[in-house]
Amino acid sequence: MARKTRIELFMMLDRVNKNLNTKLNLNNASCYGGWQLTNFEGNHIIKHRVPIREMLSFLDGMSKALEIKG
Repeated sequence: MARKTRIELFMMLDRVNKNLNTKLNLNNASCYGGWQLTNFEGNHIIKHRVPIREMLSFLDGMSKALEIKG
């Protein structure tokens, strides 16, 4: 289940990156609280560390908002 969720997370990130024409990046450090969304260089945090399911929901919300706006 975890592997499927991880793949789903990166697929959702790709969708957001394509829709925004940007390069956002995800990194994981379970000892610090989970997944973090940053710009490509990693010097600007967009979403602080959260569990994988919460990050998936966050990216899904971004994706849906872009669809509605589109």
